[in-house]
Amino acid sequence: MTLARLRPRAQDGFTMIIAIGVMFVTALVLVAAFTVANGDVHNSRRSTLEKQAYYAALAGIQEYEVLLQQEPNYWQNCKTVEKEVPEGASQSYIVKPVPATGQSACSTEAPFTSMIESKGLLANTFRIRSTGRAGLKGSHSEGAEKSVIATFGVSGFLQYVFYTNYETEDPALYAASEPTLAKNCEKKKYSEWNGKYSCKVINFKTGDEIEGPMHTNDAASVEGSTIFGRKGHEPKDTIEINGGTYGPASGCPSKGGAVYNTTSGCYTKGAELTPPATDESLEFYVESENHLHGQTHLELKGNEIAVKYFIKNAKGEYESASKTLKWPANGLLYVDENGVCKEEFNPQSADTSTEETNTKGCGNVYVSGVYEKSLTIAASKDVIVNGSIYPSSVSGKLAASGSSATKPSGTAVLGLIGNRFVRVYHPCSGGTNGTGSFKDPWIYAAILATQNSWIVDNSECGSSEGKLNVFGAIGQDYRGVVLVGSSGYVKNYEYDDRLATDEPPYFLTPLKAGWKVIRQTAQGPG
Repeated sequence: MTLARLRPRAQDGFTMIIAIGVMFVTALVLVAAFTVANGDVHNSRRSTLEKQAYYAALAGIQEYEVLLQQEPNYWQNCKTVEKEVPEGASQSYIVKPVPATGQSACSTEAPFTSMIESKGLLANTFRIRSTGRAGLKGSHSEGAEKSVIATFGVSGFLQYVFYTNYETEDPALYAASEPTLAKNCEKKKYSEWNGKYSCKVINFKTGDEIEGPMHTNDAASVEGSTIFGRKGHEPKDTIEINGGTYGPASGCPSKGGAVYNTTSGCYTKGAELTPPATDESLEFYVESENHLHGQTHLELKGNEIAVKYFIKNAKGEYESASKTLKWPANGLLYVDENGVCKEEFNPQSADTSTEETNTKGCGNVYVSGVYEKSLTIAASKDVIVNGSIYPSSVSGKLAASGSSATKPSGTAVLGLIGNRFVRVYHPCSGGTNGTGSFKDPWIYAAILATQNSWIVDNSECGSSEGKLNVFGAIGQDYRGVVLVGSSGYVKNYEYDDRLATDEPPYFLTPLKAGWKVIRQTAQGPG
C-alpha cells in the first residue's frame, strides 16, 4: 500500500488572526493614550480657567479699593460692581457687599447696622465678595468661577478717641523767658528728656474720663483715678501707652486708682503712629467757592453756613463782610491767609480782642452750630471752637443728657483740622472768665491738630467751666492743656464708634490712611 504524502496545513488564516489582534491591541493603546491626553488637556484647560477666575476675583477687590480711595463712604451705597477684566474678554468679576453677621442684606438706610461687624475680632470691619469668572463667550467650554471674601478695616488716628505723639506740653507755648528749655524739650519723648530737662508734663487726673480706645507714642503721667476705656463695652477698648506710665497712679494695676477697662485690665503697647506734617494738601481738593481767606467765622445752620469774614478796601484796610454758603458739594471747606499773617498767637496768654484785631489776615476759622450733613473744616493756622457743635440728630437732647453723650443717628460726621492748634475759645483776664466763654460745651467732631495741640485758651485763668465734652476723636502732635488747677475744663471724651468705619470728607487725605484689606479668604465656585 502506497502511503499518500500528507499536505501541510495552510497558515494563512492564523497569521490573519494574529495581525488583527495586534491591530486591536494597538487601537486600544491609541484610544487609551488619546483619552489620557485629552483628559490632560481638559484638566489643564480647567486649571487655567480656575486660575484666571481667581485672578479676576482679585481684580474685583482691587477695583473696590480704588473706589474706596476715591470715595471712602462708597461702601454705604450697597452697590454691586460688575466689569470685564481689561484685555481679557473671557474674564470678568462681580463684587457684592456681604451683610454683617445677623443681617440679611446691605441697607443704604442703615449702612452701619447692616454692613459693619459689631463684635469679636473683626469688629468695625466690613466684607465684600468678589466672584471672578473665566471662559470664552459663546464657547462650549465649561468655564470657571472663583470667589474671594475681602475684609476691610480702617487704619489711622480715627481708631482712637485720644491720640498724642508727645505727652508733654507744646514747647511753642513755653514762656518767652524759657527759650532754651523750649528748644531742649522740642520733639522729645519722656525717655529722652527725663533726668535731663524739666519739660512740662500734662497729667491725667481724677475725674478725667477717656471713654474709648486711646494711643500715645509717649509715656503718660497718671496722677489720679482716671478712667481709661468704656466699662462694659464690647469689644473691649485698647489703651496703648507705648512708653508706659509714671506718677502717683502709675503701673498695672494702678497704685493710685486709675482704671483700665481693657481685656487685660491694663494698658498695652501699639504700633508707632506718626502724625502728618501739615493739612495743606486739602487746599488742592477744596472747591473754589469754599476756599476762604483770612480770619473767618462760621455758624453751621443745618444745611447751610453763615460766614463772617474780612475783605480789604482800596486803602488796604480790612472791612467786615458776610454771606451764606450752600453746603459744600464735596464736604470740604478750607481757610488760609489773606495777605500777611504777622501774629503768632499764643493760646495760653490770650487777649481775645487783640487777637481778633491782629489776625484778620491769618488762616484762622471760628466754628459753632448744628450740622445735618458731613463736613470737614480745615485751616492753615487755627480752628477755634467758640460754641457747641453737634449734629441735628441730637439737637435739643444735650441739656437732658448730663455727662453722657446722646449718640447721633445717621451718618453725618464733622472733621476739624488745624495746621497749628484746634482751640476752645476761652477769653479770660485778671482771673475772670470773659464774655464769650462757655460752660460744659459739647463738641461732636473728629479733631486733628497736625503740628501742635488740642487746647483751651487761657487754661490757667478763671474759674472752672465744667466739663469739656467731646464725642468723636482727638489727634494731636503735642498733648494740649485743658485744665490747670481749678481753671479750664475736666475732660469727658467719648469715642464715636462710627469713626472706626466712617470719616469726615477728605479727613484722612493728609493722614495717608483709610480702608485697607486686612484679610482675604478664597472660596470655591460661585
